[in-house]
Amino acid sequence: MNQLLKLLEASGKWPQRPSFYVTTLPQLAEKLENFGPTYVIGECNRLHPLGTVSVFFKAFKMVVAERPDVVVTTGSLPLAMVCLSAKLLGARVVWIDSIANVDKFSMSGSLVRHFADLFLTQWPELAKKYRNAEYVGTLL
Repeated sequence: MNQLLKLLEASGKWPQRPSFYVTTLPQLAEKLENFGPTYVIGECNRLHPLGTVSVFFKAFKMVVAERPDVVVTTGSLPLAMVCLSAKLLGARVVWIDSIANVDKFSMSGSLVRHFADLFLTQWPELAKKYRNAEYVGTLL
């Protein structure tokens, strides 16, 4: 969340401010609502497949309603589902893998990297190690 808030602080430099926001936790939604409409799609992981299916349907429903042109995310499995849904509907995807991933990409990042229009890592060594990944600096 800190990485996303840093991106939002820099949004004065963005050509267009994001039109809506997505989070996995209600308590984080309170901060994001200061920036604009916010959706809470819930948390999930690969160890709880039924929860993952539920989150996917929430993500897909939200993407169909909003029809984003571009999705920018700092990642997680629920947001990977948002990216996949948006990509299926023609949106561009920008994934910023977590700074915590020093040796390899996150599992969600590893999936999204194959269809993301721009995949950013916060470690130059990872950009050199993997195709379709770029390093342009860190967020934190």
